Amino acid sequence: MAADHTHALIEAWLDGVIDDVGLAELEVGLLESAEVRREFWRRAALHGMLCEAAKVAFAGGVEAVPAQSGPPAVGSGLALGGRRRWLRGSVAAGMAVILISGCGLGSAVTSLAFAYSGWLDRGQPAVVHEEGFERPPAPEQRYLPDRLDVWGGDETVVVGPEHGIVPQSGDRMLKFLSPRPQGAIYPGYASEIWRVIDLESLRGAARSRDVRIDFSACFNGCQRGAPRNCWISAIATDALPETLGRDWEQQFKAAQERPAAVASGQARELLDADPATWQRFSVTVTAPPGARYLLLHCLSEYRSTEDADVADRCGQYVDDLSVAVTAAEPAVVEVASHHGEARR
Repeated sequence: MAADHTHALIEAWLDGVIDDVGLAELEVGLLESAEVRREFWRRAALHGMLCEAAKVAFAGGVEAVPAQSGPPAVGSGLALGGRRRWLRGSVAAGMAVILISGCGLGSAVTSLAFAYSGWLDRGQPAVVHEEGFERPPAPEQRYLPDRLDVWGGDETVVVGPEHGIVPQSGDRMLKFLSPRPQGAIYPGYASEIWRVIDLESLRGAARSRDVRIDFSACFNGCQRGAPRNCWISAIATDALPETLGRDWEQQFKAAQERPAAVASGQARELLDADPATWQRFSVTVTAPPGARYLLLHCLSEYRSTEDADVADRCGQYVDDLSVAVTAAEPAVVEVASHHGEARR
């Protein structure tokens, strides 16, 4: 998406004049591009500051907007014409209505708008990433990504309903195919995907240097033999994405040795035998002050004797991955002194 065109779409959204085509294009850009998200957040923050100024300048002169439990869905009835009528009185006052209404954009994007425009209260979670595999790109199949904001890992495929299993939501889900990327020949015990996120963007969303990250994912699959293990991990780390490589699991040990820079959490469980139900796995990590990146990890156990033809048979699936961030209490990290005492 060209920069000038992106800026025009963002401004059209903030001004309440974006059309359906532009709205769809902006949503895709926000989901797929970290640069588009950063520009969106920057401009939303500016509009938020103008909105605060409008609250002072127009105190008592702007009709109050009824509180809502959450942003309305697309097509929820707040038409563009209605927003334009607000804009006639004052551009800044109109911005307040746009931000409060959410402009009909999807819930994840609206949460970002609230967070970066100053309308999200501290302590309230902001959804900063959702992945239901409804739109491209599919996860890269080149092991752990060496860049930010992409899913990557072992061989997988995005599928619709199959073999009696339907997506947790939407029309698509991710199916694990192999314990290795395409073309690799080493043995493996699990099919895995990863994503690395810049923690600074999450701190911005929470408006706090101290943040708690809640990561969740839904698993389902067909049972052949003993129940399968699935698990998710979230690791806040100071390690660059390109340096993690196959040593990423060492971050669990690093969390114990360097608590000011690394923190980790993991949730694992056996899948039940009911393909009609999805199981949600959740993990929470509080990012320490020295952490710079967040590594997300999803895994489904692989059995070569049972999964050789999984591409054509029912297998293991993951859907509805979500990352939410909340401002947290400042972390207290104990560091051993030279005299063997703990200091804070």
